[in-house]
Amino acid sequence: MFICKDVVEKIMGYIDAELGGKTLVELENHLYNCPECDAFVRTYRKMLVLAGKLRANGFVTILFRNRLKTFLLSRLNAK
Repeated sequence: MFICKDVVEKIMGYIDAELGGKTLVELENHLYNCPECDAFVRTYRKMLVLAGKLRANGFVTILFRNRLKTFLLSRLNAK
């Protein structure tokens, strides 16, 4: 059974379509039943699109991406 923290940990695999089987089914079931996580995934996808546009201009670094993930995890853990 997935919890919100699991979504954060698996988000890149999910967005990159690298998850399969039971993991994918459980994550998608969680997203269906958790509007906060569904919004998080939609927002994260949009952020990647925007960051991709910035990356093309040299503004987004791996450090920024890691700091963003750390920040999002900290906010989730503060719930």
